[in-house]
Amino acid sequence: MQYNSIEDFVIQQLGLLNLERDAEIAESRRLQENISAKQLQEKGVCILNLVVQGIRSGLYGRTIITFGCKLAGKELPSSNLSSGDIVGIFPNSSASQLEKDQICSGIVSCLKSSTIEIALDTDCDNVDLNDNDCYKLLQLANSVTYRRLKVGLNSLKNYQGPAASLINTLFGGQLFSSASLSLPPVLLGYDNDLVWFNKNLDHSQKEAVEFALKQREVAVVHGPPGTGKTTTVVEIILQTVKAGGRVLACAPSNVAVDNMLEKLVANSSVKAIRLGHPTRMQEAIQNRSLDAVLSNSEARSIVNDVRRDLDAQLKQITKTKKRGPIFSEIKNLRKELRERETKAVKEVLSHANVILTTLTSATQEGPLKHLPPDHFDYVVIDECSQSTESACWLALTRAPRVLLAGDHFQLPPTIISPEAERKGLGLTLMERIINRKEDGNLCVRMLTTQYRMHRDIMQWASNQLYHGKLEAHPSVASHLLLELPGVEENEDTGTHFKCLLKPHIKKNEGDLHEDC
Repeated sequence: MQYNSIEDFVIQQLGLLNLERDAEIAESRRLQENISAKQLQEKGVCILNLVVQGIRSGLYGRTIITFGCKLAGKELPSSNLSSGDIVGIFPNSSASQLEKDQICSGIVSCLKSSTIEIALDTDCDNVDLNDNDCYKLLQLANSVTYRRLKVGLNSLKNYQGPAASLINTLFGGQLFSSASLSLPPVLLGYDNDLVWFNKNLDHSQKEAVEFALKQREVAVVHGPPGTGKTTTVVEIILQTVKAGGRVLACAPSNVAVDNMLEKLVANSSVKAIRLGHPTRMQEAIQNRSLDAVLSNSEARSIVNDVRRDLDAQLKQITKTKKRGPIFSEIKNLRKELRERETKAVKEVLSHANVILTTLTSATQEGPLKHLPPDHFDYVVIDECSQSTESACWLALTRAPRVLLAGDHFQLPPTIISPEAERKGLGLTLMERIINRKEDGNLCVRMLTTQYRMHRDIMQWASNQLYHGKLEAHPSVASHLLLELPGVEENEDTGTHFKCLLKPHIKKNEGDLHEDC
């Protein structure tokens, strides 16, 4: 599918997002209307009989409420809730879970065995919760993501910024091949060859890195399973930083973002900041989160003074009936706290040369709003083929150049609405570029050495999906399970492949051979 203009794309995507949103709301409403709160708790989307155990301030002065069981220290019932989920707060006595009974909503910021912390939405700052009452939490359909996607799409209509030429290229302009361009001199050694950070890159990885560094606007790294795609992406980021560029590195999931950061932090020259809540990050790299870096900055003591005053006022809310003066003081303290934290955030982010975040957090609602529109030189999207194109555009407008990395033959985006899927919501940006008939392959480089599978296991996928281009690295080409420490030799561990097809199954073109 190709689009005649950016306007056509925006109109179509907004309609498809509405279908997807309606499908998610319908599923959520079906549960809420037809199932009791106790049954919802059994399904893991609701927690009953909670009391307020504490109220404090969080980043940007947000109110954070700690809930726990009535019996202090008792473990919460098991649930599917996790950090980042959207929840509604309801009176425990409410018979329904509908929006009209909802007190307020917020985001799960921390979940422990006996407590759960909820960061309230900004319009719920003065919510009136009593520490003598019981409440229930219910997981809600995530309206925040849809709102961000729609705002991002609408901003493309009259866009004027660093990605203007990129937008034109991706919606009708000619894709560029870098054959005639040279690398920046700062990246070259005495022999005019690229000086590699990772000395172990194979030929196809090196070719992809050099190609991406030369591209004017768009580069696509197609990385089949086990070919070192993220390793290649990290090398491109490091080379870009060495050349003086600033990078916004994104992926659809927290795990994919953390994988990039883990490989980046092995290089001490990179000043990398990870946006997002620390509890959603792998423990080893939580010290690179914005919260952690801010807590160690020079502005910490000034911010903490205001935060202590704010926390003191928040604790008084549930202990007095005359709350008007307290709410007024809280409002003033929040304003001062936001101003001081904004200054501190600007300082930290402006000194980073790589900022990492999930795609749906690369918006003007979050910390990136404190940076100028032309701050970044390069946007990198790893696992691009697992994201809808509309989510990619939240990040794409922030720089004139982009690197897309992924494999469109692996996991696609998760789409709830069959109609939205059928009409094109599941078509990824990477697929759309590659499928451009006239020039789709001009900006694509594929990684061809895989380091994960025995050559015979790999071969079928290589022939059917990757035009037979994959080669198994010698370290794995013939490896067997019995070669691992502590593994005994038997029929299963001593062979690389067992065909499960029955002998009577008819052989069709593309089927695995019954004798394999």
